[in-house]
Amino acid sequence: MSSVETNIHILDAAYKPFPTFAEWASRTSVDTVRWDRYYAALNGRTDLSSATLKRAREIAKRFAALDTGAIEGLYEVDRGFTYTVAFETAAWEVELANKGENVRPLFEAQLHAYDYVLDLATKSEPISEAAIRVLHEEVCRAQTSYRVMTAVGPQEQALTRGRYKALSNHVRTRDGADHSYAPVDVTPEEMARLVNEMRSDSFLAAHSVIQAAYAHYCLVVIHPFADGNGRVARALASVFTYRAISMPIVILSEHKEPYLNALEDADHGDFQSFVDFMLARSLDTIQLVDESLRDAHMPTPEEGAKAINGLYVTKGGFTQDQVNESGMQLLKLFQNELTKIINRNTGPNLKGYTNLINGLQSTPDSSHRLPISQERGLLIRFNSTAPAEAMNNRQYVLFLPVDAGVNDDIQLSRADEPVKFVMDGTRRVGISPSDPAFSARMDELIPTISGVLQIRIAIFAERIVGIMLAELGSLADASLHGQKTDTNSW
Repeated sequence: MSSVETNIHILDAAYKPFPTFAEWASRTSVDTVRWDRYYAALNGRTDLSSATLKRAREIAKRFAALDTGAIEGLYEVDRGFTYTVAFETAAWEVELANKGENVRPLFEAQLHAYDYVLDLATKSEPISEAAIRVLHEEVCRAQTSYRVMTAVGPQEQALTRGRYKALSNHVRTRDGADHSYAPVDVTPEEMARLVNEMRSDSFLAAHSVIQAAYAHYCLVVIHPFADGNGRVARALASVFTYRAISMPIVILSEHKEPYLNALEDADHGDFQSFVDFMLARSLDTIQLVDESLRDAHMPTPEEGAKAINGLYVTKGGFTQDQVNESGMQLLKLFQNELTKIINRNTGPNLKGYTNLINGLQSTPDSSHRLPISQERGLLIRFNSTAPAEAMNNRQYVLFLPVDAGVNDDIQLSRADEPVKFVMDGTRRVGISPSDPAFSARMDELIPTISGVLQIRIAIFAERIVGIMLAELGSLADASLHGQKTDTNSW
């Protein structure tokens, strides 16, 4: 007999069978006060729809399914990644793909395994060996091989899913000691014994945490499969919490250290340590689902961000920046046309100019808004020189449609409706021509300024200058003849 065969024989002989359920139950207990308090709070949420509750439990399932593979070292996760995938937040599929091409198939297989667990939980019959083998087949569906230690070192071997192990799978623990699992020839007998224990009246009457902890621990002690035993054990434990509270036990990868410590404590006879660990994780899961439900009727951050971003795109498909840019194009087009007219008509006796104005505070109607930029309007100024000295101003403000469609208008309106007065003896004579606003449709400015708009703005500019010079002429005449003038201009 070779040294390897001798070593396996020694390790097989060192296997310590799992305890009976009677022994387990006599040495463990559950803090039912905490359990009942946590579950009562969750169960009291009568304001929730079945769809909302189902979604919250789906999130718990995704937490459990994702991290069960990470605990085994099949891939790495962190808290943020697990949260993203479990809640299916934006780009979760991208983040999952970035972990490697094998991660998604493993995760989906584990998800399907938990679906199978839920199916088992809803059936009234006790757990069978066949069901456990199917559970192994489901949880390892995406895995074709596993690493095994041989006399010549680690090797990859084909994984037979849904069948008990054909080779010994004893391991070396974290502290360097050998740890024995059930020998190959004993495994079927031990699995039959475990199933019989889980069919006993005392087991079926026990608290779900006691059931989950016992089923999990005993399956790990046997280690009936070549690989995937931890994943099967965690899924099997969830059958009993699904039956009690309709949710799995969520054991995250960050719990790996206390999880392994509790299993080692149970190996040394401290079963209560593992029961306490499983209770803590069950309560974590209840709180996780409860927290998800608290926000069930609240908008998600993505929904809030989408709503805000939607304010920056109008019903016509224009961005608010495009609307602002179009308004400024109209304002500058108006200024250019005015400048042409001013240059043609001014000289030594008549001066004129235009300036863009900052900070105008005119209030538009509810369908329009002021531009984002400080340049919100245009000043037009004419003045005549002495001895017929007078001045006339106009201010135009830009009003932009709040939710611009192609047929909505950008407007140029008087920002100042000045009333100018001439003193005729003791009588004040008012001059207050009310200039009409100028409107340009969005489709006249986007994608390009239309030819018709350019003609219309030129006509409008001619009219405004004509009105202003007529007014200035009256004021200059009054000034030349010694009449007092009063101009209410900005």
